[in-house]
Amino acid sequence: MIRGSGPMRDRRGPGPPPLVSVLTPSFGQARWLEDNLRSVEAQTYASIEHVVMDGGSTDGSVRILESRSRNGLIWTSEPDRGQSDAINRAFARSSGEIIGWLNSDDAYFGPTVVEEVVRIFETEPEVGVVYGHALLVNAEGLVLQVLWAPPFSRTLLRLHDFIVQPAAFIRRELVGDNLVDESFDYTMDYELWLRLARGQRFRRLDRILAIDRHHAARKSYTMWEVGRSDLARLERRYGVAHGPIATVARKTWKIASRLIGVTLISAALDEPVVFVAVRDGRIRLLLRQVATLRASMATGDLPPEAASG
Repeated sequence: MIRGSGPMRDRRGPGPPPLVSVLTPSFGQARWLEDNLRSVEAQTYASIEHVVMDGGSTDGSVRILESRSRNGLIWTSEPDRGQSDAINRAFARSSGEIIGWLNSDDAYFGPTVVEEVVRIFETEPEVGVVYGHALLVNAEGLVLQVLWAPPFSRTLLRLHDFIVQPAAFIRRELVGDNLVDESFDYTMDYELWLRLARGQRFRRLDRILAIDRHHAARKSYTMWEVGRSDLARLERRYGVAHGPIATVARKTWKIASRLIGVTLISAALDEPVVFVAVRDGRIRLLLRQVATLRASMATGDLPPEAASG
């Protein structure tokens, strides 16, 4: 087991700003880990701790973590039982009143993301979850598509998971000792939103908050059978919509959200970012937004010989 950490911030005293804990489970994703770390370091909000739980990577991830001994970075590299276990381990080591969850292949979009989220939590104490829009970005950083998120609706959430996990933040007090249910290996984030939606207020921030990385090793390609099993359990537990009518409704929703996402293309291309972004122009992004199937979008993965080198 390898550990490293920066000093923890003291939250005592009159009126300190709330501490935000960003949790990052990581395994074998050194290619994107720098982007992830940089996007947290670049935030204008100062009271952040970044807790990285690496599953014992041998791809250079530990070397990257060792090289960044900044204040607020806490990390461990040791074997775990998978992503859900790593998230809960990171949660157990964190201290923040507000929790963000940023997988190692994802990143925050711009420098003021955390600052804007905290402002909502502080001015609207009844809000338990804040979420926003995201960008689908490939392995090379090419912006592929805007992932538009609607204002919150429990009915829509039972139809489709429209909350993009890296673009969401929650109040710590809303969960117990664990953040996610470790019996879910694929839809642990969806289960979390459905669980919190039973009694908590969600608030959409109408901004792009994060990126979701599109690459060949993501779970939607490698764990689709596990995902199907998890969804069946969510149907039974939370009444998630299923059947042919629900399938048609989901497809209709996805088309509509793509079209509405066109309104965010200017922000996606023009606003300052804190990750390595490749932005190839409005016309190309517009065509991908409205007329390209996700399965046809280039993932930007390295060829096997380059990846192994």
